[in-house]
Amino acid sequence: MTNTTTASPPMLARALIVGSGIMSLANSVTVPFLAVFLHRELGLQPGMIGFIIGSSVFFSISAGFVGGALSDILGRTRLLLISLLGVIGSFVGLYYSQGVVAVFVFNATMALSTSSFGPVGKALLSDLVPPGRRVKWFSYQYMTTNMGYAVGPVVGAAVGLAGDRSAFLVGALGYGVYLLGLGGVLRLTSSSASAGEPGRTAAGEGQTQLFGSVLKGLADSARVVATDARLLFLILAGLLLEAVHGRVSSLLAQHLSGGFADGTAILGYVLTTNAVTVVVLQLSVSRFMDKRNPVTAIVVGGLLTVLGMAGFAFAENIWHFVAAMVVFSLGEILIYPAEFAIIDRIAPEDRRGSYFGAQTFAQLGVFIGPYTGGLLLAAYGGTTMFLGVGSFALASVVIYLLVGRRVSGLAGPVLERSAERPKEEHVDDIA
Repeated sequence: MTNTTTASPPMLARALIVGSGIMSLANSVTVPFLAVFLHRELGLQPGMIGFIIGSSVFFSISAGFVGGALSDILGRTRLLLISLLGVIGSFVGLYYSQGVVAVFVFNATMALSTSSFGPVGKALLSDLVPPGRRVKWFSYQYMTTNMGYAVGPVVGAAVGLAGDRSAFLVGALGYGVYLLGLGGVLRLTSSSASAGEPGRTAAGEGQTQLFGSVLKGLADSARVVATDARLLFLILAGLLLEAVHGRVSSLLAQHLSGGFADGTAILGYVLTTNAVTVVVLQLSVSRFMDKRNPVTAIVVGGLLTVLGMAGFAFAENIWHFVAAMVVFSLGEILIYPAEFAIIDRIAPEDRRGSYFGAQTFAQLGVFIGPYTGGLLLAAYGGTTMFLGVGSFALASVVIYLLVGRRVSGLAGPVLERSAERPKEEHVDDIA
């Protein structure tokens, strides 16, 4: 995508940031309580509940790459609007679902839609923001996402939505608000937001030709991604980090429920600590790292992650767990925006969506981490589980150090201003 930002796209960039918070708020009053809904409303057993919820990760991975690649071919904004419509339809479908098949189908379509939106939204944000400010704006996006997840479950439980069927309509309403807002912003910024988007099919081009060109574009994107050794190593490193961060709550839940009398209360305090730490410290940490390269941020974040997991391993009371979570959360704050910044730095401009989409393959770590942790917990106990899973982060740090040194320019500082655009076109601050 060609960056041709004018005075209007900053409004679109802000809309993407605010929308991240709206979406996470809508998701957090529904998705965390999906298991409760399936058991209470449909009477499903734990095995089937686990299958329905766990299977969504595979739909997410495939949709992330395909959605990102399609955005390089058909345009970002078109894919974003289609994805939002897909989520709304999925929530409404879940509200009316009465059987296992319907729930499985709509949970799958929701995973497909949300995972398509993620990489496309990041690619568009990267299109709109100059290189020297992208890490900061990825941090803004990550912060608003966490704000939604910090507030949503509490609000949902307080107003009686936890596990209730009506929560799906609330989720659909939240996404509907964002769809209308984003659509309005796109109309206001239509001339500039569409700049750099692929041209529409020529009037004489038939649907068969369009379908063929899309398939060819997807195949080309897959070939480019699969042959980029830098990207493949970064996906592996991201997978290892995701194995630690992706479901740390499940590791803590298993350890605390089996070894502490007040384990449930401790888990609540620890998870709240994570959300508060991310929301409060995100901007301060991002400003500190703004002039530093993203590889350094991930290396420091990875080491803090290892220290946090070691803290969990040897924690004996609630304050030990809270302190360990603060350290762990600092690592999380450093890692996530920097990961997107690194992918942005190596991605060809016309394949940015494909590269962000390919990064979703790292979500396999969401399965690997809890599975490995469960095996270690059953065989050797909680201390070994946390240290063993934490070692994934250490391996990831080694990969980032090796790739950062070998890839020219990857570990260097980002220029404050882009030479390709005049100063007045830059998006510097949200406010």
